[in-house]
Amino acid sequence: MASSAPAKRGAKPRGKMGARLGALSRWWKVALLVALVTLGLPLAHAMFGEIVALLGGAVIFGFLLGRWTAR
Repeated sequence: MASSAPAKRGAKPRGKMGARLGALSRWWKVALLVALVTLGLPLAHAMFGEIVALLGGAVIFGFLLGRWTAR
């Protein structure tokens, strides 16, 4: 007999290892975001000035954070 709940399209079954890799993936994204902030903002400040660095950083990092935390 088939199961009563239809499978989601494109969904992959996750076991313990899949859940662990999903959590590890989140921490890699956090580490990447921190590295971009600590290296990218001073570099942008030196190249373009304070206003452009702050506005560009807010737009870029806000976009990345929104995409990474969207469900």
